[in-house]
Amino acid sequence: MKPLRHLRADRVLLQMRATRKAAAIRELAEQLQDAPEIPDLRRFVSAVLQKESRFGSGVGKGVALPHYRDDAVQEPVVCIGLSRQGIAWDDGEEVNILVLIGWPLKHDQAYLKTVADLARVLHLKPVRDQLLEAGDASEVMEILSSEGAPSEQISC
Repeated sequence: MKPLRHLRADRVLLQMRATRKAAAIRELAEQLQDAPEIPDLRRFVSAVLQKESRFGSGVGKGVALPHYRDDAVQEPVVCIGLSRQGIAWDDGEEVNILVLIGWPLKHDQAYLKTVADLARVLHLKPVRDQLLEAGDASEVMEILSSEGAPSEQISC
């Protein structure tokens, strides 16, 4: 399996400023500004927010995985944002680790596997703790491909 194939260090945001859900999604999506994978970022963000209003993406333990498949996405992308102060999410939930996933309409199985794999790995307390203590993007990448998150578990 190819660990972290769709996550790049320049799409890791170590210190998110936003404290509310919609603002946090927009802030993280800024990492995709001018990304060839998503030619119409405004349309993509709008679609993510609309989906989020119907189906929340909080998966518990301070993690949210907003994800969206659309023909506006040319190639899969993954961004991760970390918030030590927390982001107000749904029903009083606070999110500290936010992962935004954009996927083209093709490759259904890879899409579902990526979302599921990330949710599973981010439910590991040692992984979450290490991510929130990371000093730079390369450290985040290392944590997600380390023993705490075995590479055979991550398909993003």
